[in-house]
Amino acid sequence: MKKVGHVCVFGRANAGKSTIINKILGFNLLPMTSKPQTTRDNVKAIFNDKESQIIFVDTPGIFKPHGKLGTLLIKTAKSALEGVDVIVYVVAADEAPNFELPQLLSKIDIPVILAYNKIDKVNVKIGEDRLSRYLNAFGDKHVELVHLSAKNDYGIDDLLLKVKSLLPYGNEEYSTDIVSDRPKEYIISEMIREQCMMFLKEEVPHSLFVDIKHINEEDDLLEIIGDIIVEKDSERGILIGKGGRMISKISQAAEKRIFEYFGIPTSVRMLVKTIKDWRNDDRYLKKFGFEE
Repeated sequence: MKKVGHVCVFGRANAGKSTIINKILGFNLLPMTSKPQTTRDNVKAIFNDKESQIIFVDTPGIFKPHGKLGTLLIKTAKSALEGVDVIVYVVAADEAPNFELPQLLSKIDIPVILAYNKIDKVNVKIGEDRLSRYLNAFGDKHVELVHLSAKNDYGIDDLLLKVKSLLPYGNEEYSTDIVSDRPKEYIISEMIREQCMMFLKEEVPHSLFVDIKHINEEDDLLEIIGDIIVEKDSERGILIGKGGRMISKISQAAEKRIFEYFGIPTSVRMLVKTIKDWRNDDRYLKKFGFEE
């Protein structure tokens, strides 16, 4: 039998949760950017090797919520703590400590691994002092520890070994050729949103939603048609760009990203539409899949 179980990857925004999971998988399934709030859903990423099947649950980063969507994302992330076998709590070593989450996790009767990430970005003495304070915040709860620089592949194997050591033996829950619980449409929409976040500045990426309308898959071409929703006409103008240059750049980058993942030449055609204040509108939150 294999080690089989569910592992919630949890932490504050921009701690590197998606990067860690992608490194373990060996390919980029989940969107990764330097901007916080890249992840908006609890997404299962399924890792398989000869001795284990591990269902990693990537969660939205914890941040000070803005509006109804932000509040829903926090609830979504915290809901993923229920019913898992292990919690990987990811901390960015280069950020000022915040002990709200350790205090929350200290009250949960589930094994916790503290994944101390981005250690290459902080002075060693400062980093270790912050780490000691994080560990103290757990009180009497035992916490496993792994030092990481996920971007540089440092500590990933150690983390995987720690996770396996805490999982029970069991039967596989998924076929070994399945890497996510999400359909193709969702994965593609996240890849397009990832490119929007890479090219756009500040608040614009957080106000957009990628709505896939149609996927036509032929033997030699994957054709994707959809809408990118923003909240303001000014954001629409930024996203389209002068002479359509920005949306063209985003579409071309998304085509490359999708091709690298699916191995099929890809055409991405997106319209940009404005739906004012959709992140606070219950109708659109429900329509776009953000429900309690």
